[in-house]
Amino acid sequence: MKHAAVLLLVACVDTGPGPGGKKIDPTYVQSHLIAKVPDDIERFDLVLDGVTYLGNKVDKTRVPPGQPVTITHYWKIDRAIGNRWRVFAQLRGAPDTADFMNLVPTDMQLGHGPATWQPGEIIEDVQPITLRPDWRSSEATLLVGLIEVGKHGTLDRMAASGPRTRDRAIVARKFEVDLARAPAPKGSVYLQQASGAITVDGVGTDPGWSGIPPTELVPAEGSSGEPVGKAIAKMTWDAEFLYVFVTVTDSDMISPYKNQDDPLWKADCVELFIDADGNRQGYVELQVNPNNATFDSWFATTRAKPGDVEWDSGMVTAVKPRGSTEAGDSGDQGWDVEIGIPWAAVKGKAEDMRVRLPPEVGDRWRLNLVRVDRKSGGKENEVFASSWNRITMADFHALDRMLTAVFADRTGSIVPQAKDPNAGSRSGSGNGTGSASASGSASGSGSSASTGSGSNVLATLSLPVPVTTAISQAQYGLDIEVLPAGARFAGVTLDDAQLDMLFKLAVTRDKSVSITLGAARTVVKSRTLAVLDRAKTFGIVNAAIAAEATGSGSGKP
Repeated sequence: MKHAAVLLLVACVDTGPGPGGKKIDPTYVQSHLIAKVPDDIERFDLVLDGVTYLGNKVDKTRVPPGQPVTITHYWKIDRAIGNRWRVFAQLRGAPDTADFMNLVPTDMQLGHGPATWQPGEIIEDVQPITLRPDWRSSEATLLVGLIEVGKHGTLDRMAASGPRTRDRAIVARKFEVDLARAPAPKGSVYLQQASGAITVDGVGTDPGWSGIPPTELVPAEGSSGEPVGKAIAKMTWDAEFLYVFVTVTDSDMISPYKNQDDPLWKADCVELFIDADGNRQGYVELQVNPNNATFDSWFATTRAKPGDVEWDSGMVTAVKPRGSTEAGDSGDQGWDVEIGIPWAAVKGKAEDMRVRLPPEVGDRWRLNLVRVDRKSGGKENEVFASSWNRITMADFHALDRMLTAVFADRTGSIVPQAKDPNAGSRSGSGNGTGSASASGSASGSGSSASTGSGSNVLATLSLPVPVTTAISQAQYGLDIEVLPAGARFAGVTLDDAQLDMLFKLAVTRDKSVSITLGAARTVVKSRTLAVLDRAKTFGIVNAAIAAEATGSGSGKP
């Protein structure tokens, strides 16, 4: 039989051998001692002192921060190396960055480590890696090798030299890091596009909800207590609707309100606040309670002026209660609510609001979701609350406490894709026709059949990772070199379609982004001016041409 080792990667400090006391099943060890290396591995055949690294295979070469990837290594033991050595593995980011993960020993190393390796064994080393969610480099290089037990320096490693080695270690793989699908930073949420159709029925099991991550709401500040049970919410979108699904655990469901625009906020309900253009004035408030009663209001400025409760959002809702909303009833377990909000509703009565409907990947809104809970026997009008982004009990509407919501594609990427300039304009925006609450409180009747995102998206074209990384990390504006065709940015040559993508991504990340255009002597002035005008069509108001690029330029050397 041959020997196999499995390496599990997690962030840690390099403290030598892994967690003590863990018992490894002998059958696990035996199952990873193999007689023959698979044919589909990438061969290395790198000889160390008594050990040969045969190669590896991976399940993917591109991985987002916070997501897993699996690499399987294959080692051959040429002779016993004794108890002097242990296996190490490290993940490193780009040079001169702080991205680093030092990896703990694996189950195989603990169950059958180098001290027990025997000549002739072949080790199948399955290594699941979860990249740190705060990884910022566009690459992650995996180094593996052997190092003396109890030591940690480069010179303490078993010598590895030749191609595909570095610092006396084997460069096992270099992964491309998909920064466009990194976890949302604090204060933000990425709204992933639905991958299939959704029917608003209060169940939340349609194909469109598949893969949409849920988030637990957090208790509000300044409260004398917390809501009964937890509330977990998720949100997605398609060409017609913004969808919300909330599941509430509640052993004490209470709400006497059963009519449209009743004061639902005085008892159990879910509230959604949307400031679509993010200017912190002019927003909508939408509410649904366990009786499937709805409330919608439009605030033209801020909460300082009363909202317009006569306004109708046209939202479609459905509720699945698990119990009764009558006070004092026993057996309550909670309720689920599903909401479909037509895109036109997010503008309220502000027809001139500058917001794309449907939104496009990379567009940014501000919103928050609040769960309100009333308790049996409590004081009159006393409620408790939790929310997606933490609020205070003094103001559920707090515009400065809303999350930044970034629209993502079906893979979770927030990087806009290039448009086909020859394609037609986007189709309609899903106008609502009145709040369509489901009959009763058991099921909804509204649905959305469309899952498209606009026929003018050229899905095969995307920005290179160095470009998106440079945009996300820019602090003092973007310097772009205009070429006779296309442009150069972050060391990457872009065609005109990609340049358009760069402009769109830059302005969606920062509406006040500053862009400076430079050009070589071979670029005519009219070309630079055309690029400047193009940047401004994307809403980049702080775009300018560098002084050295403003000459008359004939385009000749």
